[in-house]
Amino acid sequence: MKSGRQRRAQILERRRRLARISKPTSRAPWHEPDAVPRGALPADQAKLSHDNTYGPRPRFYVDRAFTCADCGKAEVWTAADQKWWYEEAKGKIASQANRCRDCRRKRRLRRSQERRAHVEGLVAKYGLEEAARRLRFTVEALERMRARWAGD
Repeated sequence: MKSGRQRRAQILERRRRLARISKPTSRAPWHEPDAVPRGALPADQAKLSHDNTYGPRPRFYVDRAFTCADCGKAEVWTAADQKWWYEEAKGKIASQANRCRDCRRKRRLRRSQERRAHVEGLVAKYGLEEAARRLRFTVEALERMRARWAGD
C-alpha cells in the first residue's frame, strides 16, 4: 500500500503525462487568427454587420455539402453562393442551404400559384376593394399584381 504522498505524486505524474498526450499538434483553421484554408473566399466583416448575432461571424467561406430536404439529392453550397447569401442578400448567419436549385424553383412556383388562387378567390368573393383591404394592399397594388398574373 502506498502512502498519501506517493499516491499524490503518482496522480500528478499521470496528469502531466495525459496533458502532454492531449496537447494538439495543429489547430483547426477557423481557430487560427489569420489562416484561411486553400480555396476559401474571405468574408467581408463590414458587410456582415446586418446580423445581430451573439456568435462569431464567418471569416471565410468554404464549399459545404448538404442533402436536399425535398428530393434527397446531394448538393454543394459553393463558397461564392454563401458569400452572396450572407453579404449581398443579407441572409441570417445561422442559416444554411437545405434545398437544391430545382426544388427551390418548384417551391417558389407552387407558392406563387397558391397565392394567386387565394387572391383571386378573395376578389371573386368580396370584390376588389374589400379583397385589397383584407390583404392589406392598396387597390392599385392589387390591380398591378393581377395584371402581372394575366400576362403569365
